[in-house]
Amino acid sequence: MRHRPLLSLRLRALRLAFQALRALAPDLAHRGAERLFCTPHRHRAPEAEQAAIRESHTFHFMANGLRLRAHVWGEGPAVLGLHGWEGRGSQFHAFIRPMIQAGFSLITFDQPGHGGSQGSHGGPLDWAQAIHALVRVTGPIHGVVTHSLGAVGAAIAMDQGLTVPRAVFLAPPSEPDPYYSGLLSMLGFPEADHPAAFKAYAERLGLPWDRIRLRSLAAHLPSPLLVIHDQGDREVPWSNGAAVASAWPSASLLTTTGLGHRRIVQDAGVIREAVAFLRQVPASPSLPIQGDGLRSLEWHLFHRDLRTA
Repeated sequence: MRHRPLLSLRLRALRLAFQALRALAPDLAHRGAERLFCTPHRHRAPEAEQAAIRESHTFHFMANGLRLRAHVWGEGPAVLGLHGWEGRGSQFHAFIRPMIQAGFSLITFDQPGHGGSQGSHGGPLDWAQAIHALVRVTGPIHGVVTHSLGAVGAAIAMDQGLTVPRAVFLAPPSEPDPYYSGLLSMLGFPEADHPAAFKAYAERLGLPWDRIRLRSLAAHLPSPLLVIHDQGDREVPWSNGAAVASAWPSASLLTTTGLGHRRIVQDAGVIREAVAFLRQVPASPSLPIQGDGLRSLEWHLFHRDLRTA
């Protein structure tokens, strides 16, 4: 309880600072809001994730000048697990055994500013660029499983040419508007200023705002998609996943109850559905299998700089 007055004082001070900045330099105020919006907090991985990391092959790769940490388990066709905001790749630890038993390998990595990767901030475009950088190292992938904001990064990467035979989105946000609006309101930006702030943010990203909205991207993406979303999700409401599935040409929606936003990544039933969906299309021989790609002898010999000691 003692922390609430202190937090309130800090928030009031921040609002006053942004009100003054908006009056003097609106563009700087927008940039400051964007910086806050794109700056994650790192959280310590629980023991279950640390244990999974100890059993993985850990390597590093470069994306936009940052050294990012990645993990791989298994030897089969690669499925890429993409975490959400303020998450870690190791949050997919419950997928490891089912993926291996199904004949896949699982690759995850910590996005810029998250987990064991370098960086202090990031956003959907940074995440998409990191995905492309990883696939240049590992070779083609058989599919992706994403959680929350990871779906947006994956969709932007797919829109920019990434080949993904099948995709599973867990609790995907259909658009960033309500989250950015929430921050802007907290900082004292009047609602009438929000569209201009959205536009400024998109222009600095170099993407139209519709190319940041997953719901808008969905119509252009042909890969088969399974959306799994919980009715009781309080962080990303179920209606978001329903909107994405409705807009995506080859998508289906599976609704769960009682899992909320985070437990959905660990639920055995959800994992079974995701793995079964990924197995519906046979893996191409060109995908990295045992002896090729990330797990090959040549990879280990010629990419020593990417490996951990």
